Amino acid sequence: MPKQIVIKTMRFIAITACMLLAYATTKAQIAASQLLATAWDDPAIQRHREQQAYLQNTDFTMPLLRKLELRTETRDLDPKQQEYAVRLSTNGFGMRRTQSGVYNSMKELNETERALLVQEELLARYELLLDLHFDQRSLALLEAQKQVLMDKKTVFAQQFSLGLELDLDDFFRTEEDLLQLERKINEVTAKRPGRQFLTALFTGKTDSIATGNLIKPAELLALANTNLDAVLPPSVKREQLRAQLATLEEEMERMEGRNLLNYLQFRYTGNANDLLEDRFSIGAGVNLPWPNGSKLREQELHLKSLEAQAEADNEHQAVQRSVSILLNEVGSYFQQYLLLERQIGEFKELYSPQRLHAGGLENPETLLRVEESLLKLQLEQVEVEKNLYQSYVGLLNEAGLLSQAPARNWLSPEMELIGR
Repeated sequence: MPKQIVIKTMRFIAITACMLLAYATTKAQIAASQLLATAWDDPAIQRHREQQAYLQNTDFTMPLLRKLELRTETRDLDPKQQEYAVRLSTNGFGMRRTQSGVYNSMKELNETERALLVQEELLARYELLLDLHFDQRSLALLEAQKQVLMDKKTVFAQQFSLGLELDLDDFFRTEEDLLQLERKINEVTAKRPGRQFLTALFTGKTDSIATGNLIKPAELLALANTNLDAVLPPSVKREQLRAQLATLEEEMERMEGRNLLNYLQFRYTGNANDLLEDRFSIGAGVNLPWPNGSKLREQELHLKSLEAQAEADNEHQAVQRSVSILLNEVGSYFQQYLLLERQIGEFKELYSPQRLHAGGLENPETLLRVEESLLKLQLEQVEVEKNLYQSYVGLLNEAGLLSQAPARNWLSPEMELIGR
């Protein structure tokens, strides 16, 4: 009887290994890079492209002529003495130069906000990929662990039927572990409808996603430490551009106050008694520099500019703190991963079936307990590994690398391009 159970245990271990191998080599219809590339098809980004096209194709240059007026007046109600005047107002060169800066900043701000939208959509897809990848691995290990506990129950039942002494504490502990495992399995499987909904939402298909092989943890750590200063985070750039626009708005108000020429007028008087050269006149209106309401407006805009600059500085500091925290998390999870990797390797070496058999151990209950311990270590490693990759993606997001052109799949060893 013990030998038969040992054979059954070894067969189960081989089946479990085949399940994991089949999972690793299974190919689905939607590749990870294809899923990530759908971020550019999001309706919000499509609408933003329309704004970009309008900004690119519309002339925002401030015209030299601000306003053109035609005025007429009848003197003494005599149509023969009708007067006509053409009055025009102009925009100063300083105002036109400032408006050019406003237009360039608006275009840059629009592109930055688009990058933030793309980054947000990419982050959602990266999170879906990681959930699918690690949930599948966790589920395979949980099912394997459940089977080990079921085999332990079989051993207990055989011992009971043979009248052998039964360890009731171990028996009830096994029952409790089974109940707990079923709850964990149910927790993972209950997330499948949500994952399928997101897949259909992102891709328009209900096909499964091939998460593929992820970049190795050591390579992940190297990327996390070498690319952080490659680009200015879009969230910081957006606040800086908003501050820049507030400064330009203040500058526009100042330039408008310095526009001395109020108007230029050409006048014709239709009095037949006057000589022809006396019928034409030219006049002008000049704005005199005088403290008035525009000074208060300038002060309000200056305060707005200072507040916008403070917001930009605060955002920069907040991003730097987040990047530092996430970088520490990546390093911490990587060390935990290495520790579990070493512990699993040592455990397999010390308690491998070959070594245990060589030592004369054939107790099926002990062999199953060893297999259960190994599966628990592997499951813990998968959880730590998931935290490592989630922190890594979060770090890239905070640093502004997810949407950096050309966009790449940061989870793939090949780092293939995914942008559109």
